[in-house]
Amino acid sequence: MTKRGKDKLFDNLPDRAAEFIRLVIKKMRYRRKVRQDVQAELSAHFEDELKDCKSEEERDRKAQRLIADFGDVKLLAVLLRRAKKRCRPLWRTIVARTFQTIGVLILCFIIYTAWFLTGKPSITANYLAELNRIVRPVADDSLNAAPLYEKAMELYEKTPEEIKSLLTGKRFGDANDQDRQVVEKWLIDNREIFDLIVAGTEKPYYWQDYKTPQDTNEVMSILMPNLASFRRLTYALRWRWKLSARNGRYKNAFSDIKTCYRFGQHLRGDKTLVEQLVSIAIRAVAVQSLRDVISKHHIDSFTLHGLQKDLEQLICDEDFVISLKAEKMFKYDEIQRCFTEDNFGGGHLYLPRVIALSKPDHYEQDEKILKLVLSPEQWAYVAKALFMHPNKQETREMVDRFCAFWEQIAGKSPAQLRSENVEVGRQAMELIKGNILLEMLAPAYSRVIEISYRLPADVGSTLTIIALLRYKQDIGSYPENLNEMVTAGYLKELPMDPWSDKPLVYKKMDDDFILYSVGPNFKDDGGELGKDKKGKVRLWADEGDWVFWPVPKSEIKK
Repeated sequence: MTKRGKDKLFDNLPDRAAEFIRLVIKKMRYRRKVRQDVQAELSAHFEDELKDCKSEEERDRKAQRLIADFGDVKLLAVLLRRAKKRCRPLWRTIVARTFQTIGVLILCFIIYTAWFLTGKPSITANYLAELNRIVRPVADDSLNAAPLYEKAMELYEKTPEEIKSLLTGKRFGDANDQDRQVVEKWLIDNREIFDLIVAGTEKPYYWQDYKTPQDTNEVMSILMPNLASFRRLTYALRWRWKLSARNGRYKNAFSDIKTCYRFGQHLRGDKTLVEQLVSIAIRAVAVQSLRDVISKHHIDSFTLHGLQKDLEQLICDEDFVISLKAEKMFKYDEIQRCFTEDNFGGGHLYLPRVIALSKPDHYEQDEKILKLVLSPEQWAYVAKALFMHPNKQETREMVDRFCAFWEQIAGKSPAQLRSENVEVGRQAMELIKGNILLEMLAPAYSRVIEISYRLPADVGSTLTIIALLRYKQDIGSYPENLNEMVTAGYLKELPMDPWSDKPLVYKKMDDDFILYSVGPNFKDDGGELGKDKKGKVRLWADEGDWVFWPVPKSEIKK
């Protein structure tokens, strides 16, 4: 309605009535159409009541009484507004309430998102210091092998590159006589390196202080340059004992193999998973090389007896179980860096850090802004983080349950887990289901633990093979079964197969024997060797048996 139309409604009304109606309409604060209807209705009401008045004075007095009867203008406006709302159609009410609800939700979302994105992590604990405390035994510094190993590494780094390439890049069996002479001369000239390694392995402990770039104290960023050097020194040791065995110096060869095993032992225990895996690899190199040496050379029973006793002494305190104490420090530290520190909600995810961890090559991060180009899947992650993600305390409790589960799994054999119908991967992920951070940070524990199961089988089979070779030399033939070896005192106990929870499979042949594990397919394939896709024999193949004796030779299918 135009202004002229509005004024025309008041033509037959006293000024005070017109002013009253205008004020009521103003106070209603409602939709324009409704206000126009109310204005017309009020105008018509006043006109009906005033039509019988004879004079302007009488009209004015009666209009004043009518206004007084209506009462407070603001209250009247509110009542009229409510009445109109009650009288509107149901569909209009539903639409209005829907839009009001959406508006409130949008406002709440904006406020919540603003709060979520403005939070910052608070670094309150030094888990790097705690990790260093865990790995360091209560012992004097003079008992630490680390300084000796570091000196050996420094000397090794001065080695000419052509020698390094021979030591690390060429298998002993593939080298020619000239290569062997070059390496043998280097080994003699650099005896100090190996004397330092031997001296280090005679120390009861090994530890190093973990450090981070620029002293950030982020456990995720700790530096472990020594691991590559450990690997190179192991290769050098392997060349030395192979040359010794080739030249008939078996005592020297076995001494170096035992040194290598002790070298690997120094990385076991409550250290990082990477260090523990390197420890397993080094010790595996030692026992597998030992089997290789005794398969290619005739070693007398007396020497084998001493070798067996030394190896039994080396493993007398080993349980071969992976430790996750250091791994918990990794996760605890990352939790405090990936969650805000606030009272409301117990701490929520700090998205810039989480996204940088998940896609470090695709995102650019600074202290104030994170430029994102997110896929629909990543937006789903963001929404999940905003509304459904476990808080800081809940995430830490998940870590405790997750690590406790894997520690329990590590203490059981594969055969035991199979008999209990434990679905390791599924049950583990159920413990951290819905936690974006932990799903990203969970390493392949099942693979790590599977690798750890190999070493006791590797060591047990090697001890058994040495005992069998001794028995053959002493008695004149191999025993019918391994129980005879225990009864005769050649073995302290039967070598167990983690994949069957029974002794390793032993079969006497014409003038030899076969010793193997059934492997991860839990099936006795009769000593059939496992092979990869190219047909190459693999000791740790997923199919076939893991044959420890006769020492397998690589075969390529034509």
